[in-house]
Amino acid sequence: MEVENWASGPRAITWDETLAFEAPLLSEAYKTWRVAAEGAIPPRSRITARLAKAFVGNLMIFERQSPGVYLIRLMGSRITHVLGEMQGKLLSETLPAVASERWTMALNNVLASRKPLRVVTVVNINEMQFLEAEIFLAPLCDDQGQETMVFAVVFFRSGVAKSRSIDDLVVKN
Repeated sequence: MEVENWASGPRAITWDETLAFEAPLLSEAYKTWRVAAEGAIPPRSRITARLAKAFVGNLMIFERQSPGVYLIRLMGSRITHVLGEMQGKLLSETLPAVASERWTMALNNVLASRKPLRVVTVVNINEMQFLEAEIFLAPLCDDQGQETMVFAVVFFRSGVAKSRSIDDLVVKN
């Protein structure tokens, strides 16, 4: 079995708990989630279309069906346009194994930590490696108050993220 190094290479992934968003849309989504949270993990019912109006096309909601198994409960039209229709399907049924594993790890992390997370990665499906996705993930509760859902807002851009230092551009052997 091939093991992938997620810290480097063409499919690198960044996990950022500081939430240093580059896309203003994701900063707006984070502010909206915090308003809905009122100091706690918000219930899904508080994330209304009116509240999410600025980013509803970029919004996804995942629902944990069992440990490590997620249903794509909601998928915004902008995401559907890029990735194809996945709403109402299990994550493992819609994505290649590596991509499904990454998403599952991120969703599990958000629910286990009970904290938001920023993820940046290359889109590694449908031959779209020229796109990068910056993603805001945050936990949500279901109607019974159980933390079983994840709020995700995805922003796509071409190329790779801007480097913050010259050291990021130099490969050292």
